[in-house]
Amino acid sequence: MSICIMTSSCVKQNPWVDPVYLGNGSHGGDQLKIAIVSDIHLMDPSLLKNNAATGVAFQAYLDQDPKLLEFSDPIFRQFITQILAEKPDILLVPGDLTKDGEKVSHASMVKFLKKISDAHIKVFLVPGNHDVNNPEAVQYDGDNATPIGSINATEFSALYAGYGYANSISRDPQSLSYVSQAMPGLWILGLDACEYENNTTIAIVGGRLKPETKQWALHWIAEAKKRHIAIFGMMHHGIVEHYTGQNQLDPGYVIDDYETVAHDFTMAGLNIMFTGHYHANDITSRQDGDKILYDIETGSLVTAPIPYRIITVKGNKMHISTSYVKSISTALPGGLSLPDYANQFLSGHLDGYIGYAISNPPYSLPQFLVDLGAPLLRNGFMAHYAGDEKITPEEQSKVDDFGNLVPPLGDAVNSLWTDLAPADNELDINLSTP
Repeated sequence: MSICIMTSSCVKQNPWVDPVYLGNGSHGGDQLKIAIVSDIHLMDPSLLKNNAATGVAFQAYLDQDPKLLEFSDPIFRQFITQILAEKPDILLVPGDLTKDGEKVSHASMVKFLKKISDAHIKVFLVPGNHDVNNPEAVQYDGDNATPIGSINATEFSALYAGYGYANSISRDPQSLSYVSQAMPGLWILGLDACEYENNTTIAIVGGRLKPETKQWALHWIAEAKKRHIAIFGMMHHGIVEHYTGQNQLDPGYVIDDYETVAHDFTMAGLNIMFTGHYHANDITSRQDGDKILYDIETGSLVTAPIPYRIITVKGNKMHISTSYVKSISTALPGGLSLPDYANQFLSGHLDGYIGYAISNPPYSLPQFLVDLGAPLLRNGFMAHYAGDEKITPEEQSKVDDFGNLVPPLGDAVNSLWTDLAPADNELDINLSTP
């Protein structure tokens, strides 16, 4: 593609200083509106047969990975209703489109995305660890689960051709990564850090950038800088820890060698990376000299508090806000509202999950310490998922008492409650300075 086909590549101005390049936006000539939704985990309703939602196999899955999968379809439908009313110029989806990469769930996702793109909203996405070559793709029937077809990487890029791949400026030969023009003066760097080619009996949670993919990405970050084009990165996995010790407490959620990769991307000139994966609505950053990189993580549509983000860019100013899906058309157990049900579901499942984890190696805590520590860890995780964590004095006192008995886990709870700068749910960023 000729360089001069891209309008801003033929000018010498920095687009963040001169916002005229945003003239194609629908919100006036000087403003761009971006929506972000992550970890949708759409589970096509056909995958639950004969009361399977209450069956043994499906409930066992939720015990190990608590998500509002049964209601993922109506939640996503409501999100679409809300996003069509918001009328963003662009929608970004940083991976985990489906429950476990089922072909039928991908087919449903493509239909949903068409509704969005038909409303003249440009959609860009990348795969998550659940989406491709997933051996855990199953259909539930009563108490049983049986394998069902997933998709491979070639099928993924074909299915989602219109959402970053078909008209890309460049495709990485080694992964499902691409650079695509969102509008004149703005590129989206969609990075695929998933390890689906190594999936055998389970889907690998962790991620890494292949050396060739990293060099390809650095080339295009440098090319954007040379052409005076703004570039926003998008990747499923985190590129910066979102709480101190995250990679030790819960490995697999930031990419391998994240410190080096983040440093290299920052020095190359990337300052925005949109991520997902951990189901937390959290923003953190790292600074190298006068350069800064923000990891803007968006929570999940199937995990309380069910957030998505609306971002406006005007000149060199970015404003990040958080919105929520608060109701669906489907009746919920006990007649609860969606926020109440989502919180109760997550709280109850985390109690069981954490209780099991800390009662077994390497912690092997006795029951009285499990009963003391599990709710504290649960509260810490839920606070981190919601963002802008702030612990009460009463909760801190309980954490201190538990930490005196089990120091490593006390440190973990404190880390979850310690909100690393900057703010998570509402934030203004000056894109031209740290």
